[in-house]
Amino acid sequence: MRTALVLVSLLVGSVFGAPALAAPSVFDKSGISDWKTQPTPGKEPTFKPPSAVRSKLKNGMQLLVVENHKLPIVSLALVVPGAGTAADPKGKGGLAAFTADLLDEGAGGLSPIAIAEETDRLGAGIAIAADADAAYMSISTLAKTLDSTLELATKLITQPAFEDKEAERVKGDRITSLELRRDRPREVAANLVNGAIYGPSSAYGHPGAGVLGEFKAVTTADARAFYKERWNPAVMTLVVVGDVDPKALRAKLDAGLGAWKPAGVKRPAKVAAAPAKIASRLLLVDRPAAAQSDVRFGLIGLDRKDPRFFAFEVYRTTLGDGFTSRLVQRLREQLGITYGANASMDWRIARGPFVIGTAIVTAATGQGISETLKMVEELTTTDVPAAELEKSKQNLIRALPARFETNAGTAGALAELALQGLPVDWYARYADGIRKVTAKELKTVAKSVVPAKSLVVAIVGDMSKIRADVDKLGLGDPAMFDLYGVALKK
Repeated sequence: MRTALVLVSLLVGSVFGAPALAAPSVFDKSGISDWKTQPTPGKEPTFKPPSAVRSKLKNGMQLLVVENHKLPIVSLALVVPGAGTAADPKGKGGLAAFTADLLDEGAGGLSPIAIAEETDRLGAGIAIAADADAAYMSISTLAKTLDSTLELATKLITQPAFEDKEAERVKGDRITSLELRRDRPREVAANLVNGAIYGPSSAYGHPGAGVLGEFKAVTTADARAFYKERWNPAVMTLVVVGDVDPKALRAKLDAGLGAWKPAGVKRPAKVAAAPAKIASRLLLVDRPAAAQSDVRFGLIGLDRKDPRFFAFEVYRTTLGDGFTSRLVQRLREQLGITYGANASMDWRIARGPFVIGTAIVTAATGQGISETLKMVEELTTTDVPAAELEKSKQNLIRALPARFETNAGTAGALAELALQGLPVDWYARYADGIRKVTAKELKTVAKSVVPAKSLVVAIVGDMSKIRADVDKLGLGDPAMFDLYGVALKK
């Protein structure tokens, strides 16, 4: 209510002649706004990421605490290295994600409904999931209910029930999702690229949710065994951000979690992420009557500790991060053949995938792919103009504070550092690392990491309408797949 009143007061004051904030760059001499002139950005603010207090629980679990007493709320992020989808046993893709999904489906004598009701009663939120390198639990709660929320969360991660009835229900939901993958063309294209660049022998080479044929064979016993082997407190890190006292919190956690020392757990294995031998760099999926073609270009990029990290981030931003990037300006603003395009780098412990993604109107599929490859190639041969380089840097630097706007964002950022084995103050050096990138360094990293001829291209679209144009691109003989990503015989 108070915020609304303040806004009304400002608006009324402006209308009736109260002094307005000066913005000379967008006003002419008469004081009338010149809508043709873009406001100049203000001076780059100085940002200092929050600092964390580090300690260790009795069972070896790392604890990072950031105090923030502005609001009576707390966010927590638990990261479990080695419990991600890269640890899926061969032939059982999707097991890590399935295991994480089951932890809140009954634990410590509580049913799934009882867990949900208790979470609501506490005004809390609890989510558990897995990505390639780790499993995660994220928690948000009120400071006054933190103790009870921690008690509930402790039951979930230390006493999961893995009851067959609930597991079969969750498994059925996940199977349905896999069956519906055919209706998610961007996911189909992304999975094809990922499988091609890593190959079947790599821990990163399969979809995290699994594939239909394999996942149907996964059992509750598999999940129970995976949990016992992979959910190891000795390698976990818990990040807590909010209205807490670090010393008091550690004492509570030691009393609840510190005694958890399961036997038989495995240390995280090192992931091999060498490029696979690629039989075909053009992967096609026929989707009759598709109004657009979902396209993914990909190759294996860098790992997070690579010294070229900052140069690559500036490269990625210049190519395809945001509306001012080259991909969006060319494909959307100039040609009008897509709603958007982006270049993403999945920073992992080992070398993660670099992927360019877009959806191109069917009639212009060939043109869109050709233009994308041209832009990728251009960045390997030509220096980025100074103004464009500075714009990319500023986009990255000015976006950094947003990562720490909330307790949850701060917890997530620090959990990521813990997983990657980076120092807790790493973000304090981020802006300087970005500022120092030169046009020469950008071109060098583009040439060494993302040569256009090495990109694997996956297209999901109406082949009866696009195949002729695709064949003219010179990408070689294609490999054909169905809408589930299963290879078709020639």
